[in-house]
Order: sequence, then C-alpha cells, then structure tokens
Amino acid sequence: MKKKWYLRPMVIIILSIVTPPIGYINLFLNKKNIDSKEWLGYLAISTIFTALWVTKFLPHDLRIPAIICVALLGTFLLTKKE
Repeated sequence: MKKKWYLRPMVIIILSIVTPPIGYINLFLNKKNIDSKEWLGYLAISTIFTALWVTKFLPHDLRIPAIICVALLGTFLLTKKE
C-alpha cells in the first residue's frame, strides 16, 4: 500500500525545514499514521529547525549565540543513543 504524499519521509523533512509550523501541524495531525521511532526523529528535526527559525525574531546581538546553542543542542539530541 502506498503512503499518502504528505506522509512520505522527504515531504515531512522538507516541510519541517522550509516551514517549521506547517511541519509541526503535519506531524501532529498524522501522528497515528507514522511509526513512533520515525515520529520522534521527525519531531526532533522540526524542533531544531523551529528553534533556528525563531531566532530571526531575536535582537541582533543574541542571534549568533542562540544559533550556536541550538546547533549544539540539536547535534547532541540527534546523536544521543537510546
């Protein structure tokens, strides 16, 4: 059985990278249709890119340190073994 186009892995990842709020909506509305391990991975990617996306609303002096913190935290979370 074929997956719907909005549940394919590349579509979810691209939505999470380009437009994080739409990626979150897609993830939460289709949580039952996605495997739990895959869902956690997609959620981590969405969270990291949302944090980067939100940094554009910070004052200019805080942007670079915030981006570095998000990148380090994202690297830690994605490489963490269960």
